[in-house]
Amino acid sequence: MFLNFINTFFWQVLLFDSETIFFYSEKVKSGLLDMRTGVALRIIGSFLQIFALLVFTPFLVGIYYGETAYQLSGFIWASALSFFLGYMLHRIGDKDRPTVLEAMFSTVLGWILAIFIGSIPFMIELSMVDAVFESAAGLTTTGISVVMHPEDLSNSLLFWRSFSQWIGGLGILTFFVAVIRESGGVTRRLYSAEAHKTDSGSIRPSLTKSVTELWRVYGFITSVFVAIYIVLGMPAFDALLHSFSGISTGGFSTMSESIAAFNSDAITIATIFLMFLGGANFVLLYRLFRSDYKPLLQSSEFKLYSKIAVVLSIFMSLELFRSGFSRNQAVLDGAFQATAVLSSTGYSTLTLTSFSVALQTVIIGVMLIGGSLGSTSGGIKIFRLKTMLELSKTRLKSYKLPNSAINKVKIDGEILGNHVVKTIAVIFFVWISMVAVSTVLVLAFDDVTLMAALSGSVSAAGNMGPVYMADAEITQLSAFSKINWSIMMLAGRLEMLPLLAIFNSELFKETK
Repeated sequence: MFLNFINTFFWQVLLFDSETIFFYSEKVKSGLLDMRTGVALRIIGSFLQIFALLVFTPFLVGIYYGETAYQLSGFIWASALSFFLGYMLHRIGDKDRPTVLEAMFSTVLGWILAIFIGSIPFMIELSMVDAVFESAAGLTTTGISVVMHPEDLSNSLLFWRSFSQWIGGLGILTFFVAVIRESGGVTRRLYSAEAHKTDSGSIRPSLTKSVTELWRVYGFITSVFVAIYIVLGMPAFDALLHSFSGISTGGFSTMSESIAAFNSDAITIATIFLMFLGGANFVLLYRLFRSDYKPLLQSSEFKLYSKIAVVLSIFMSLELFRSGFSRNQAVLDGAFQATAVLSSTGYSTLTLTSFSVALQTVIIGVMLIGGSLGSTSGGIKIFRLKTMLELSKTRLKSYKLPNSAINKVKIDGEILGNHVVKTIAVIFFVWISMVAVSTVLVLAFDDVTLMAALSGSVSAAGNMGPVYMADAEITQLSAFSKINWSIMMLAGRLEMLPLLAIFNSELFKETK
């Protein structure tokens, strides 16, 4: 069945040529806008050829651990398909610089293809829908999983789960920059939703060089925590994989009990720091590592991020203490769960349903917010929350000021342009609207509680992980709900707007 599907999928994808893509893109835009599909295909082709190398890496891990040809067959098929499809698309594509429309189309379709290709190795153990769900959760760094007992998986699959989260952590950012480089800067408008990704002062004059530096920080932190975990007694393989999924704020673990399975307070504390770093702005971390403390100390977003982490830790610790935990254990587990939720990592040392309904509601709100801009975390982001709060203040203040008074939204002394504020307001509206729609759809197709449906939808959109459901309940969800949440994961990782924008020709008319 697996090989039959691969064969069918392989030929269907190959037949999905430029004319077919052009036809559907024209259908989507209702004939209102022309798009040079060949330009987009060339970008996607380049991306898929790189992805082929990434998806082949677990094959080498499997060879090292002596796994069978059948266990490794999924990686061979996925890598071959990705490379061959990428090569064909690159060959038939055009070399012209892309417009905003073509860049967004490349980004969205490229990551959809990556999710489907990345699901192929999972199909040895999971159904097709579950495999796509797990792949989406990995590449979008969402911790929701349909694998109840990860310790039963082969080492190559375990590696792919965590490695996919690691490459997905900064992968979207990297793909944006690749598109921007192809376009000669025309598609920097793609970056508008993340306008402060590389703020706090540019790392380098070139955006490409800036992202290279971010990857160095990313790799450095990963390497440091691999060493820390090993020193603290975690097996080397587990140390590598938890460092992957920790810094990427993905949350996949090699154990069904997550970090609690290691029964080590030292490992728990180390993971708290790892998750906190993953949810912080990497530009600020880069400057911190270069002994430039000022941007970090002056960043209002980082201050708010830290305050939320501390306040949520206190509330969780108090509730755990009241429920019978010892003082030390309550503080440790409270800080761990608060950081896991805020950073969108999704690791756990206990079930969130053990908290009161009131605190569970607060947790959903924190999950909706997420971590910092320029981080690997999901959610709406704290910078945008702060912007909306400042916008509210300026609107209230405007009633007491004359019409000629300057009353703009300011963050860290910088006046935000109206287009930035409007974009953030739109993201807020779209995010909440999509979560609401997703929640209703889950309730319509599955017999679950409102809290379960809402937490799952927020978790998927925010690339979080925690869901107020038992693992068995998640695996038993209908195919429709799993597909629904997979789409939400992708929409959340793409910051909503690129995914929606390809259906809105008017937006491209304004941004071309």
